[in-house]
Amino acid sequence: MKHVIQTTDVLSYEQFGFTNCVRFGDVLYLSGISALDPQGQVLGSDIETQTMHTYRNIERVLRAGGSGLAQILQMTSFVLDLERNGPRYVAARQKILTSHTYTSAVIGVSALMMRGLLLEVQCCAAATDPAARSG
Repeated sequence: MKHVIQTTDVLSYEQFGFTNCVRFGDVLYLSGISALDPQGQVLGSDIETQTMHTYRNIERVLRAGGSGLAQILQMTSFVLDLERNGPRYVAARQKILTSHTYTSAVIGVSALMMRGLLLEVQCCAAATDPAARSG
C-alpha cells in the first residue's frame, strides 16, 4: 500500500496535482525537488547555493518519510545550462553527499517549471523508520 508523506517545511506540490513524496513498502519516491522555500520563492541565483537548498529540501522530505540523505538509492538531476552548471553542480553535490552509494544521472535541460531555477532533483531512497509509514 502506498502512503503520501507530508511535510510542512517544503513547498507542497498538491497545488500542481501531485505530491512531494510517496512511500511504497520501504522505498520513498520523491518528485523533483528544487531550491524553493515553502512559499515557492527561489532560493539563490547560482548553482552552488541552489544545490545546497535543494538537498536541504530533499533531506526534509526524506526525514518526514523516515529516511535521510545517506539512504538515497537513485537520483536524476535536471540542470539548466549543463555545460556551465553541470560540473559546478556535481562538485557542490559531492560536498553534501560524501558517501557515493547511489546511482545517478545528470541531464541538461532548457527550462524548469519555475523561472530562476537552475536545478531539480528527483530521487528514491530507502526508508528505515517503520513508524513513518502512515501519512
